[in-house]
Amino acid sequence: MTDGEIITLLMREPERGFAALVEIYGGVVKTVCKNTLSGFGREDIEEAAADSFIGLWRSREKLLEAASLKGYLIGIARNCALDKMRSVLKIAPSAAIDSDIDADLTDEIARRANIEIVRKTIGAMPPFEREIFVRRYYLYEPVKSIARHIGCNEKKVENTLHRYKEKLKSELIKGGINI
Repeated sequence: MTDGEIITLLMREPERGFAALVEIYGGVVKTVCKNTLSGFGREDIEEAAADSFIGLWRSREKLLEAASLKGYLIGIARNCALDKMRSVLKIAPSAAIDSDIDADLTDEIARRANIEIVRKTIGAMPPFEREIFVRRYYLYEPVKSIARHIGCNEKKVENTLHRYKEKLKSELIKGGINI
């Protein structure tokens, strides 16, 4: 079933569309929540995953604007998992990528420009490097797991992440972002 078919089904037959969505993307949502909430209890992970689907349901009108249903749902899952982390820890966590790239995103126009620079930079990466980068910073997969999945050693994964974080930082600076 394609993303378009799922979205159409969600709009026309919400119950069937939602069931198809959970069946197709339930695993990736749970993985994102599990990786983000590493060290948290099973209940917290399952609650974040459930909240992800509820969040998608509440914003289903925006699905037509989304470039990818899977990407949109992963973004919601990451945010739900981070919200769960904040609520449990009562603090705002900082992602590893944020510690290296502390861009000012207060202005909406600047935020959109930053997002576009990040998209273009990640899109220009060779497929192997892009997979490493996305698995680490969007899916919060541990380095060891990434290395095992793609069949290389952990040091290569770490070096690739470092090199492309620097590349992203350079592109943001070229785009006029003060880091």
